[in-house]
Amino acid sequence: MTQTLPPAPAPPTETTLLVEDLVVDVLTEHGWATVVDGVSFRVARGETLGIVGESGSGKSVTCLSIAGLMPPRQTRVRATTLRVLEHDLTALSPKQMDDIRGPRIAMIFQEPMTSLNPAFTVGDQIAEVLRRHEGLSRRAARERAIALLDRVGVPSPQRRYRQYPFEFSGGMRQRVMIAIALACRPDVIIADEPTTALDVTVQAQILELLRELQREHGMSVIFITHDLGVVADVCDRVLVMYAGQIVEGAPIVELFEQPGHPYMEGLLAAMPRMDQPAGELASIPGHPPRVGAMPDGCRFHPRCRYAEDRCTGAGSPELVRLGPTHTTRCLRHPELTLRGTP
Repeated sequence: MTQTLPPAPAPPTETTLLVEDLVVDVLTEHGWATVVDGVSFRVARGETLGIVGESGSGKSVTCLSIAGLMPPRQTRVRATTLRVLEHDLTALSPKQMDDIRGPRIAMIFQEPMTSLNPAFTVGDQIAEVLRRHEGLSRRAARERAIALLDRVGVPSPQRRYRQYPFEFSGGMRQRVMIAIALACRPDVIIADEPTTALDVTVQAQILELLRELQREHGMSVIFITHDLGVVADVCDRVLVMYAGQIVEGAPIVELFEQPGHPYMEGLLAAMPRMDQPAGELASIPGHPPRVGAMPDGCRFHPRCRYAEDRCTGAGSPELVRLGPTHTTRCLRHPELTLRGTP
């Protein structure tokens, strides 16, 4: 396991989620391989933390592991600290984790059509959460479920309560997923690319809905995405992941204006811009490393235009601070001036 920098000192706001040295191994045909390596961060109450990176960087695995949703026989999850408020998640049994999911931590999945059960009405699926965690009667759970459908913007909620997922559009199914996640007013919501399959107009509506609900309930939100435009719109702070590690973390404005890692510079350069000549799109050369075949030294060096011999040495670079809340995992950070975007 690579050494990682501990999280920055806690801000005055209450810390809702604390993660220190999270490591996740998965069982492959060649044996165990580490896919999340020494990840540490904290999320304050009411804060929106973005986690960005290419597919396979470890974003979703990190959050599924926090929520206890990784398959136990094919994965090994360990951490120095994994805490939601006063609850130590590393000490909980599977049954106790079932009690935590819903009231303390909830998840909005990427594709609602595969996350909702097609054999049950959407109303039954929302009411099930309320009956399981709050002990409500069928009637009370039904009333709350209808109120939740109304709150997330589903029209005719009493009629929609009795309908099945296939009768809903993609945007409406995602609203149902948000209603399920909000049912018990959790302290932390993990949103795993919740707008990926939606068109731009519906995406904007879903993002605005999440902002409104967060302001109402004071929830902490972890927003997993590869869309930097969404990150700039909704997040307060961002962690950038590459090959299972956090390579940079900073407040949103600081990260965009002055990135501290070449990978983040490459991601920003790849964003389409209105002032960009037609047909010109930047890209990061090469491919992320395969699981179980990580390069020596900096894991990004095979794709980095700034790489030197020292970047390929033994051991991964450690996270270093560029400021009170800005960290990077780059050996050359003191001598590089990386390009950001307004």
